[in-house]
Amino acid sequence: MDRVGGRYDVFGRDALTVTARLDAVGAAPTQRKTDASRASVDAAVAQSHLAALAPELRDQLLADSRLIHIPSRSYFALEGDPPRLGLLVTGMIRAFRATTDGRELTLAWGARSGMFFNMPSVVASPTPWSFQAVTDSVALDLSIARWRELAERDVRVAWMIARYGDRTLRYAVSEVMGYAYGNLRRRVIHRLLDLGMHSPGDGAFIASVTQGELAAAVGAARPSVARVLGDLRADGSVRSLYGGILIQRPEALATELSSG
Repeated sequence: MDRVGGRYDVFGRDALTVTARLDAVGAAPTQRKTDASRASVDAAVAQSHLAALAPELRDQLLADSRLIHIPSRSYFALEGDPPRLGLLVTGMIRAFRATTDGRELTLAWGARSGMFFNMPSVVASPTPWSFQAVTDSVALDLSIARWRELAERDVRVAWMIARYGDRTLRYAVSEVMGYAYGNLRRRVIHRLLDLGMHSPGDGAFIASVTQGELAAAVGAARPSVARVLGDLRADGSVRSLYGGILIQRPEALATELSSG
């Protein structure tokens, strides 16, 4: 990887790549290097836990990283995959677990630039959760081998990973509690977004569910769910369709959950 200005440059020749777990959706055209892209990466690193580390250590952790594009509703990694670590630059990522019969529960929604995802895979394989782009996203694909090596010999890196793991666990528990015992609006939004993530990535964001099915899923009376949907229609978040619900502002709704 080329070094520019005394630090590793993720925009070196052949370093800017487009993947997406991307075996399933096919590669998009390689993005062109721009000052805006450099600025976005720099901003993401500055807002991440890496900012607290010494510059030389930060450079080592960023070495061998690649800038990737993850299309909406495609996967960065699935539960059971080989370890992989990402740093969000732009967009939104969700982390979820799936049951053997295919039902899913989102454990975290993340749209903050500088957010790591799949950090536990640095410590142990395989990938413990699944990670999917909610919207078109850009991320740094970081070197697992380099992170493991540095974590084993530098307490500063190990401590950063431990702190991030603690934060992730607390957030995931809060998210599960909110889904189980939160207010009805929150439970309805959560379920709609989970269902909408199954719609094709190149099409509208649609939750294929009836009001009755939605009420049963969130454990509420149908009239109560209808009132919540009415509020969501009024603020432009959703629109009712035959056999489903069009989610018009998925990123805003996911942000509402992550900040709740």
